[in-house]
Amino acid sequence: MIMHNQHAEEVFNQKYAQYANLLYRIAFLQLGSPSDAEDALQEVFIKLLYKAPPFRDTQHEKAWLIRVTQNKCRDLRRAHAFRQTSLEEARLADTMSAEETGDTLSVRAAVLSLPPNYKTVVLLYYYEGYSVSEIAEILRLSPSAVKMRLQRSREFLKLELEEQL
Repeated sequence: MIMHNQHAEEVFNQKYAQYANLLYRIAFLQLGSPSDAEDALQEVFIKLLYKAPPFRDTQHEKAWLIRVTQNKCRDLRRAHAFRQTSLEEARLADTMSAEETGDTLSVRAAVLSLPPNYKTVVLLYYYEGYSVSEIAEILRLSPSAVKMRLQRSREFLKLELEEQL
């Protein structure tokens, strides 16, 4: 029995090491707060531990975790009547590394100001390197919906960044 529990703990630790950074970034982009992102991440991994379906492969598992994270963030925003504030943007700036330029900070701040549905698409496409079809599969959207969200995100970011110039 102890051997089985020890194996389960090793598998869980491996899954956490494999996915925690990506899922935290998604949660942080959605919620804007490190503590809220950590809460969401904790709940996602509890769900993985106790309620995960059987996975076909690692891509299926990763897609499931991203969807669960996005859904958990949506639930947290609803439950707390979540609104981004300048204080949360200040928290973002505090978490940035000192060597980042002002341009990088303004881009990140602009990405943070995107509507929640657009943040995850932008993160997966530009920061994680997923294709439109992969994002569509992960988020259970049509490829055209993903393309539209990317297009609207780019338009929004362009307007935001032009205003800062």
